Amino acid sequence: MNELSRSPASTRSDRRRGGGRIGNTLLFNLAVIGVVAVSALFLLLSAMIDRTFDTLEGRELQAHLGRVADFQKSSLRSLTSRSKDWAVWDDSYHYAQDFNAAYEASNVNAESFHNALVDGLAIYRYDGGAARAFAFDRGSGEALPGLAATLKGWVTRPAFVQQVRARNGAQTFVTFGGELYGLAAVQLRRSDGGGATPGFLVFIDKIGNDKATQALQVATELDPAARVAATSIDKRADTIEVIAPFKGLDGHTVAALHLHLKRPLTAAANELLSITFGGVMAVILLLLVALGRRVRTLVLEPVERLHLHVSHIRETGELREMDAPAPANELGGLQDEFNHMTKELQGLRAQLESRSFTLGKSQSAVGLMHNLRNCLSPVRVILETLDQGSADPLPSHAPRALQELANETTPPERRAKLKEFLAAAHEHVGALHAMRHQQIREAARNLTNALDAIDLAGKDQRETRFDERCDLAGLLSHSGNIARYAENMTVAVDVRCDGYVAATGNRVLLSQVLENIVTNALEAIRESGREDGAISLQASQDPVSGTCTITVRDNGAGFAPDISERLFERGFSTRTSKSGGLGLHWCANTVRAMSGEFRLESDGKGTGARAFLHLPLWQDPDIPARDAA
Repeated sequence: MNELSRSPASTRSDRRRGGGRIGNTLLFNLAVIGVVAVSALFLLLSAMIDRTFDTLEGRELQAHLGRVADFQKSSLRSLTSRSKDWAVWDDSYHYAQDFNAAYEASNVNAESFHNALVDGLAIYRYDGGAARAFAFDRGSGEALPGLAATLKGWVTRPAFVQQVRARNGAQTFVTFGGELYGLAAVQLRRSDGGGATPGFLVFIDKIGNDKATQALQVATELDPAARVAATSIDKRADTIEVIAPFKGLDGHTVAALHLHLKRPLTAAANELLSITFGGVMAVILLLLVALGRRVRTLVLEPVERLHLHVSHIRETGELREMDAPAPANELGGLQDEFNHMTKELQGLRAQLESRSFTLGKSQSAVGLMHNLRNCLSPVRVILETLDQGSADPLPSHAPRALQELANETTPPERRAKLKEFLAAAHEHVGALHAMRHQQIREAARNLTNALDAIDLAGKDQRETRFDERCDLAGLLSHSGNIARYAENMTVAVDVRCDGYVAATGNRVLLSQVLENIVTNALEAIRESGREDGAISLQASQDPVSGTCTITVRDNGAGFAPDISERLFERGFSTRTSKSGGLGLHWCANTVRAMSGEFRLESDGKGTGARAFLHLPLWQDPDIPARDAA
């Protein structure tokens, strides 16, 4: 837990590397954030656009399939309706009994078939199984005896006759001579509905490409030879090919209808995605470039100047003001405060070098700057952390969600999901702001401690008070934050205070002592090469003896037990490659000035170390017993 000092040459080398490392890291992080944001946004937009347009295309496809089904059903329903007009008619009823020539002369002709919108007629008599069939070309009016013969042979099949008789009719699709027809069979009845049915009447209506195209409003092709079992859908780059079957009475396919559907929605989706991706990527790149320049100008460069200046003072002991122009912001105010501090330190330095302060505070301004650096180091880490998290905390697609939510045509279920998403984003931003606010308060506290140390150094040694109340819960928590915000290290910090504990002493000096101890513990952990650094700070009290004890433990490099007393000698250090030892010497003198005791223990190298501070307990009967927050 000895203090670690650095040579000017090595520090300047590390400083140059550190400055480049911070700048490069920030630029790399900004680039990664930009790439990740663009990639994530592209994937999100791609998924949303594809899903939306696929849904729309799916609905349109289902509408086409529905129209095909409706076309098939309406074709058969219409044909059945027209069949009933002829079947429930006295002339047709009597014709089935005697097949008289008068009925054929009056009704079986091209004009009648044209009016009835049919291509063929067949009448079957149950008694004897006799049948008559007729067919005409509605365009030319010519009789089609071949089609009539085929129709007659089809309706006289025993299976068909039995099905019509059992179900009082039938409707289906058939193919005759390589053409698709709708077929409807209806039982013959008298006009008054009386009498036993002598047979049934059959109409057939040709279904061609023109009729299907007109009904479906898309390009179609009928294939009477196709035997597909079910509707098939083939999505290609520019079209969707649909094959819908026409079923016969036995459930088997007798023909198929090919639909050639264009895909304008897919082309529109791809075009929209390309335009959106290009625009978003350009905006994000511009924002990243502008943000990178502003971060470098407003934060990195002023902090780096201050860091280099303080490091130079710490290395050389030469106190001088910063001559760079101060920016008109908080960092400029910090620079002004630093210059003011330097002026005061220049006046104090002569006193510190000429006097032997009872605390052992006769060390040079380098030692004082060491304490200040302990306070300012977490500030730099916190500023870098805030800088790295300075990007817009809202998800990049939040504006799009707001636009969708403002759109009155957005479906209710979509609006509910958008509200949930924005609520989660708002909660995330609130948590992030709270965390940043806590970090800013910690940085301000460190700066306050630094200024307090400067004010204390500017006072005459006889004015320093050692009878102040020092609330240990706050001091331990603040000192623990030095480890939490340690540069290039991750250390687990555990702070415990057994109830409300207050010591008698000087609050600013005790805070500096604890900061030195924690800083030495960090250096010991770094020297040990551990990746699981841990530091615990605990305060306890003994009202009987009127004392309180502060214990600081670490799992760092440790030291041999026989040198524990030498650690407090001025200039002594366990690190042979570094000069130092001033911090623990000053800490011991300060604790003794507060009527306390400071000792270090370790079980040997590699076993960590323990620091114990015993101080007088603050005695105030007005303070209620309460647990520390």
